[in-house]
Amino acid sequence: MHQIGVHAAIADAHRTGWAYVLAAAARTTLDLDLAEECAQEAYASALTNWAEHGVPESPVAWLTTVARRRAIDFIRRRELLDTKLPLLIVGDAYNLDDQDIPDDRLRLIFACCHPALPVSTRVALTLRLVCGLSTPDVARAFLVSESTMAARITRGKKKIATAGIPYREPAAEELASRVDAVVDVIHLVFTTGHTAPSGSELQR
Repeated sequence: MHQIGVHAAIADAHRTGWAYVLAAAARTTLDLDLAEECAQEAYASALTNWAEHGVPESPVAWLTTVARRRAIDFIRRRELLDTKLPLLIVGDAYNLDDQDIPDDRLRLIFACCHPALPVSTRVALTLRLVCGLSTPDVARAFLVSESTMAARITRGKKKIATAGIPYREPAAEELASRVDAVVDVIHLVFTTGHTAPSGSELQR
C-alpha cells in the first residue's frame, strides 16, 4: 500500500481510536505510563505492518490487539503471568479483524476524573489520555508552558497509581457522587475541542 495511504489510515485511527487502544492497554497493565508505551508501540508497528500487508478491515481492533499483546508480554517478562494475568484479562484476546471492540474508555474516563485529583488535572489527563492531544496542545489550552503541563500530567498519573484509583465504573452507590466530576470534565473537553489550541482548523 502507498505510504501516504498508510499514514492517513494511522492518523485516522489515532483520531478515532486512541482512547480505545490506550484504555484497553491500561486495563491490562493498570499503569498509565506503561499503557501509553504499549499504545504508542502498536501505532509504530502499524507503520510497517500495514505498508506490507495493507490496512486491516478494522484498524482500531488491530491496534487494540497489538497494544494488549505488548502489555501481556511485559507482564510475562516480570514473571507475573501465572498469578496476575488471569485477574487482569476478561474474555478472549481480540481478533485482529474483530468489529466488536470492548469499550474500556468509560473506565479510563472515571479514573482520570477521580475526585482525588484537582479539577485542572482531571481535564488535562482526559485531554491527553482519552482525547489523545499532545502535551504541547494541552498546555496551550491551559495557557501554561509545556514543561508545566508535562509535570501536571505526570503528577496526575502518579496520583492514580499511588492512591490505587481503580480502572472501573463506580458502583451504583458511588455513581451519584462521581458523575458530576465526569460531566464537568466532558464540558471542558468539548470547549477545548470547539476552539482547537493548534492547527489550521478551528474545531477539533
